[in-house]
Amino acid sequence: MINSKHWLACLDLSNMDEVLIGYTAFLTSVVKPKTITFFHTVESGPTALEIVEQFPEIETEEEFLDLIRNELQEKVSGHFDDDSIEVRIVIKQGKPTDQIIEITDSLEPDLMLMGKKIGYTGEGIIPKRILKYVSSSVLFVPENSRYNLEKILTPVDFSAESAKSVQTAKNLVNGENVTAQHIYRYRAQFFPYALSDDEKREMDRKIEKKMQKFKNEHGISDDVKFVLTLHKKGKIADEVYNQVVSDQIDLIIVSLKSKTMNSLVSHDFTDKIVDYAFGVPLLVQKNKEKHRKFLKSLFGD
Repeated sequence: MINSKHWLACLDLSNMDEVLIGYTAFLTSVVKPKTITFFHTVESGPTALEIVEQFPEIETEEEFLDLIRNELQEKVSGHFDDDSIEVRIVIKQGKPTDQIIEITDSLEPDLMLMGKKIGYTGEGIIPKRILKYVSSSVLFVPENSRYNLEKILTPVDFSAESAKSVQTAKNLVNGENVTAQHIYRYRAQFFPYALSDDEKREMDRKIEKKMQKFKNEHGISDDVKFVLTLHKKGKIADEVYNQVVSDQIDLIIVSLKSKTMNSLVSHDFTDKIVDYAFGVPLLVQKNKEKHRKFLKSLFGD
């Protein structure tokens, strides 16, 4: 995200657009890209016909697309007056999910920004499908996002990928404003064989040793706050949410793994995080080159 030059922001002509455009503009005060492409798909079918019926003066498809382009241009221009950033508006026709994947393959943006609807009417585009079939990092922006970036949370599993999330967070804010959270469980217990208190303490010590090894191997400084969270019941994403509330977090960063076929199709931790309504933006960070090669190995060119 730090070195990203081209952003792709996906609009849908809903109330979410104002939030997404506004947050994108705010983010340029933290990280400045060279180009931002605002993209909208005109979905064919009943929805498009209903829109056309509202404007009987429109006689051609070109006039219809110009109407949409002018509306988006008005929304975008109200937030961007920095001539050093090239702002584009692109409109395509078809199924939104397919068109987003296609334009991402074509433009190869470094960062994709998508609105995450929680309270607004409409289900929006299924984020997990977009996430799995594009090679760029994806930032999900909920409608109640604050224009603030002071504290960042990075859930970590002590992998090299999660270390990159911590590093990205440190590049965006001071290290003391970064929280690295590791969530763990005690091993499965089968009645009547319950773990003793000594066994639990031993597992806690092992986790602490893994944490220290992780910090040493990846050069993570002591100013980063580490939290070891014991997960007992409920949704694992609830533990992340509790930390978000506790630390008044402004952004969550996770890194997506893409080494095996299972990581592409399974409902892993990242999927659960993407589904959850945190109320703060969520950045799913990827190695664009590695992920592109991985997708090509599965689906070809």
